[in-house]
Amino acid sequence: MSDLYTIVEILEQLIVEHEKMLKLAGHKKDVLIKGNIDELSRILQFESRCINAIQSLELEREKHVSLYLMQRGIRKETCYLSDLIEMAEQPELKQSLSMCQQKLGKIMAELKETNDLNQKLIEQSLEFVNFTLEEMTAPSEEPTYQNTQKAPRPNPYTKPSHGFFDSKA
Repeated sequence: MSDLYTIVEILEQLIVEHEKMLKLAGHKKDVLIKGNIDELSRILQFESRCINAIQSLELEREKHVSLYLMQRGIRKETCYLSDLIEMAEQPELKQSLSMCQQKLGKIMAELKETNDLNQKLIEQSLEFVNFTLEEMTAPSEEPTYQNTQKAPRPNPYTKPSHGFFDSKA
């Protein structure tokens, strides 16, 4: 029988996984600032594992919520945590669900903020890399201290003029 206690346990596991993601996001920020690609790759592997764990916990949570609602004859397309809090009959269960809701909300807000900052750092790094590549691949320009006024070429179709002293007397 699926009950709210099982759902609370799953929510607590979700909190733990999201806290791991938050720590990884904070560490990722430091790594992005330092530009350590190897460490960034390692962090991404850990994040991938956490994301997989969160996805499987979410599926399990959805399954247990659906079972809980079905056992009570409630048909809902979506069921929010606040709905479960209202349905809980025991005060301790209401409190546990409420605490899970608050913790998850807080962690997810922090995680979003940190991820937004990390995204800006990545975009800034990409802009710098693109700028550097453009500077390295740009055609070289002529030196700036070059005589830009070239001596006029003699016209091959006119007779060269001689100076004043070259004339015959």
